[in-house]
Amino acid sequence: MESFTFRNAYQPPSKITSRVPTHGDTLPEEYDLNFNGGPVPILSSSKVTLIPFLPAWHARHYAHHLQNDEDLVKWMPYSPNPAHGYEELLECYEKNLRGMPGSVLFSVFDTSGKTSAQPAIPGNVQLPDWHPPMETFAGVMGLLNTDRDSLVTEIGHILILRHAQRTHVSSHAIGLLMHYALDHPYVEIPSSRVPSLRSGSSVEEVEPLLSPFVASPTSQPQRALGLRRCQWQCHHLNAPSSRAAQRMGFSPEGIIRMQRIVASGDEPGRKGDGGFTGSRSSWVGSVTWYDWESNGVKDLVDRQMSRET
Repeated sequence: MESFTFRNAYQPPSKITSRVPTHGDTLPEEYDLNFNGGPVPILSSSKVTLIPFLPAWHARHYAHHLQNDEDLVKWMPYSPNPAHGYEELLECYEKNLRGMPGSVLFSVFDTSGKTSAQPAIPGNVQLPDWHPPMETFAGVMGLLNTDRDSLVTEIGHILILRHAQRTHVSSHAIGLLMHYALDHPYVEIPSSRVPSLRSGSSVEEVEPLLSPFVASPTSQPQRALGLRRCQWQCHHLNAPSSRAAQRMGFSPEGIIRMQRIVASGDEPGRKGDGGFTGSRSSWVGSVTWYDWESNGVKDLVDRQMSRET
């Protein structure tokens, strides 16, 4: 066989040495959520409200109550560690969440009045009158790896502060995100802050969300994304997370072995393979649109959200 040289002229992107903008002082109305999955609304239940995470409003209070809580973030695969301070939290979310167009993070507020995080740390920009009090801030969670072409997403970065754990907060917040992701795209989102579709309207009057989704001031219908699959991934040793997923109707699909390299990885790599820390295997579960509409998962979620405790 004659010799032949295959051309591969790939060059890695130039390493960015300057620090990424962290937007701690960016006005909320100017802050770009950078989400390619569809419109981003406020979501509300009878006890919990989810508001898109805006650093100028939410970051200082969140950083104060997360500071040095290493156990709370031990399963998180991100760098820098958001529990190491205000600046680290801002940089972590800019690089790992807002910087990824398939991700959108929400701040979770317990509007039931049953939990409170004191002291209330004011943000860099004053809250509007309609915003829940900052002491009701209970944590964050969001949608990750959203793919409008394949109609899939993932609920992730679930971090509920200590004072709101083992309460109604997680079930309500997860349920709201499941409704947002899986409800039919013509269905009004579960929110008390947006008007209903006018009486007598039909689905033909509402344009479907197409791929790729392009945001504009005139294309922000307050409705669900209508995706076909919502998945959940967590460290295979993070049993509380996988139990929470199954409690909300996610069907176990198995373990993805050595899925990613993370600081909390418990599985060593091969000597000299370039992995600077351990590997993480991930537990994976999912809810499909059919599970949601025909196999009772939506009803299960609504029952969880209707519980009094």
